[in-house]
Parts: sequence; structure tokens; C-alpha cells
Amino acid sequence: MQFARTLQRALLPLATIVAVTLPTISWADTVLPVQVEPVQQTRFASLVKEVGKIKAIDSTTLSFNASEKIQQINFHDGDLVKKGDIIAELNNTKAKLDFTKAKNSLALKQTKLDRLNGLLAKEPYAMSKQDVDEVTESYYIAKADFALKQVQLKDYQIIAPFDGRLTSFNQSIGSHINAGTTLVTLYKLDPVKVKYAIGQEDLAKAQKGQKVEITVEAFAKQNFKGQVSYVAPNVDDQSGRIEIQAVIDNPEHHLAPGMFANIKHYFSRGNLHLTIPQNAVIANNNQRYVWVVANNKAIKRDVTLGKNINNGYVVVTAGLYNNEQVIVSGMQNLSENSLIKILPPQASKAPQQPPKTATPAATSSTQQEQQ
Repeated sequence: MQFARTLQRALLPLATIVAVTLPTISWADTVLPVQVEPVQQTRFASLVKEVGKIKAIDSTTLSFNASEKIQQINFHDGDLVKKGDIIAELNNTKAKLDFTKAKNSLALKQTKLDRLNGLLAKEPYAMSKQDVDEVTESYYIAKADFALKQVQLKDYQIIAPFDGRLTSFNQSIGSHINAGTTLVTLYKLDPVKVKYAIGQEDLAKAQKGQKVEITVEAFAKQNFKGQVSYVAPNVDDQSGRIEIQAVIDNPEHHLAPGMFANIKHYFSRGNLHLTIPQNAVIANNNQRYVWVVANNKAIKRDVTLGKNINNGYVVVTAGLYNNEQVIVSGMQNLSENSLIKILPPQASKAPQQPPKTATPAATSSTQQEQQ
């Protein structure tokens, strides 16, 4: 028994020495794997979202100015035409005869007038003034008749007044058609315009030349761009809103008159803001902080947040700088100055970068959007 107590007293200092010399194992001495994302500088534009309808800038019904049978239709339903193309022609046999007769009559009157002028140059008093006036008047009458017959001959044709696409034809070759009866309609499809309305609260911000982007259901993944061409000077009595029109480029003719369109009307480019993933932010009561990478260590940094973006990012108004790296995964065991190892990008499961369509939450009709 005495021996046991002696042995215990002898081993106690040794145990103390071992306890002191053994390293203390803690997370601070462990290299912790983390995933990071850079602080980004993002521009948010002021915009309003509306729904509108596609309209043709130019459209017209095409008809003949004469009554006859249709002799020729040179295009098919839905064809594209160029300005000046002859779309259709009537039987113009009689009109051609009248034109030829007027042309020959003018040539004859021209010859008589030329002879008279030649004679008067040699003998100024060879003919009376009345005879000279009659020949001259006869020439001008023939000239006017020729011009009239020339115009009337074109009444038997339909000529495209601008580039565009035809609708279906209402008549066929051989049909008798009266003057003024619509044969086909022509739409100009590039550019087109979109017509919509904005609230009164946005009137002061709307101006001609502002950028507009639209999408349509038929081409949901494609953005069509244009500019505001008209801002109504008045408020509509019934809707209480302001009419807006914008011209939209449509080189492939994907946009058709009558389509509904989702519209983004940009009032301004907006200011630059810093953004980070929402999952990088840690909440502690009213405090918000993130872990920032510095010299392979994790540093705690208090931040002030702005608006959330709908795709998982948040605006930072204070506490961070552009291109700093914030930890987005692996924060559970971090402490101040913890050693860290940054996982390569391919191993990261952090949120995707904010797309250009990300929109912060807004309580008014006017929103902000990342550019």
C-alpha cells in the first residue's frame, strides 16, 4: 500500500509534463477546405415591365384604280416584296391602245409645232397669231392627254409602295375586280413597333430614345431590342396610363403584327453596386457578416446589405471591396484567422453568377435590373 502511494507521487509530475508538452488539437490548427466567390461589381438599371402588342410601322391595303379582269398575279400568299415590284396586273388592252393613240397624237402635234417654230424663225409674220396659238394649244392638249393616259395605264397595276410581306390574296387570276376593292394587304416587318402603356408615376422618366427589350412566347429565349419612339403627351381618360411606342429591329421577321410582347423599358443605366451570394452572409441577431479570404486565412468582416436579387445574390453597401473573395461553403468550423484551402472551381457548388436578367425586389412599378 505504501509502495502504491509512492509510485503515484512519482508519476504525477511525469503526467503533468506529458500534458504540457502534447499539442493542443483545435480547428485553428487545421486547414479547412472552403469554396469561394469574388465580390462583383454590378450595374442596376431603372426599368419598368409591361405587356404590349406588336404593330406594323407601315401597312396598307392594295387595290387597283381601274375595273377589269385580273390578268396576272406575280407573287404568292405570304411572299416578301420589294418597293417598286409589280404585284398584280389587270387586262389593260384598251388602256394600252389609248396610251399608244395619245403618244402618237403628241408626236404629231410636236412635229407641227417644231415646223411652225422653224417657219417663224425665218418669217416672223408668215402666220397669224391666232393660227400660232391654235397649233401651240393643240400641242399642249395632246401633251396633257398623253400624261393622263400614262397615269391611267398604271391604274391597271398594283405596285409595292415599300418593302414588306403580303397577306393572302382575296381574288384570283381571271376574276373581275372593281376599282378600290382590296386585293391583298402589305405589312412592313422590319422594323416593327410595340405599343404599350406605363403608369403616371413613370411619366417624368420616360423619354424618346430609351432602350427597350421585348420577348414573345413564340421565341421565348430571344431578346428583341429597340428604342422608344413615342411618349404620349397625355394620360388616357379610361385607363389612366400613358401610351408608349417603341421601334424594334426585326431582321428575321420573327415578330408579327398582333403578337403580345413582354416589355422591359429602361429609364437609365443605373449605378454600380457590389454583389455577393446570399449564402455567404451569416446572420447573428441584427449583425450580418461574411468570411473574407486573406493570406490563406479566414477573416470575419461585418457587412451592410442592400436589396436581394431574385437569383440568390445580394447587394452589399458597406464592408467589402470589388474582387475580394468571400467564402460561400465550409464556414461551419471557421474562426478568426482559420487556415483555409480553397477548392478548385470545378469542385464548387456555389450559386451561379448573377445573370443579366436578375431583378432585385422592388415595391413600386419601377424596378432595377442588373446590366
